[in-house]
Amino acid sequence: MKSLSNLAKFLGYYDKWKLIINRYQLKWSNKNGIDTFNKILSEKHDYSSMLDWLKQTYKNLPTKYGNVLLFNTLTGLRPNEACESIRIIESKVDEYLNKDNMVLEHFRYPDLLIRRTKNVYISIASEKVMDIAKQDNKITYTSIKLATQRSGMEMHMNYCRKIFATYLRNNGLEQEIIDLLQGRLLKSVFVRHYYRPDLGRFEKIRHLLGNLYNQLI
Repeated sequence: MKSLSNLAKFLGYYDKWKLIINRYQLKWSNKNGIDTFNKILSEKHDYSSMLDWLKQTYKNLPTKYGNVLLFNTLTGLRPNEACESIRIIESKVDEYLNKDNMVLEHFRYPDLLIRRTKNVYISIASEKVMDIAKQDNKITYTSIKLATQRSGMEMHMNYCRKIFATYLRNNGLEQEIIDLLQGRLLKSVFVRHYYRPDLGRFEKIRHLLGNLYNQLI
């Protein structure tokens, strides 16, 4: 796929190549089934191990850095997206937070949070989530990494997103909603044409994330 994409660009047929990708739903893939299997059953990266890392790292970091890890876990964002989201909350919270549904509307900032392959559209918010986010808005992934290393801990901020997804799935949330909250809109016929969840499900998710917060603190 990568070679064909580069060839299409070189020959000036990239637009046609994109049409072929969309028509036949072609995807890039560098991993095989055994890689995924090993990751799922890895004791080093199982759910309990990731929770332990998060709790210990939160305790060892200054509050401003630990709160970014909490925010990242409770929103399910990618690490850089979490840092960007906190900056937007600090400067434009009134247009960013939909107070009627209590969701952060990332789609309002396409230049920052909507990209070619990695997108994010909404996140469930709560008073706890918003309080955690109201802090130093200049914190970056790099500054968190340096602070984590100085504390003697390994940097695994990507665990936050995995904890979010695993926790919700273990508590009965369907994959389609988790994918929606993490910026993955599946191209299946079911999702595109039939799946229309009750937005009241967001309240259940908010309650579950409140329970997760209590486990972490």
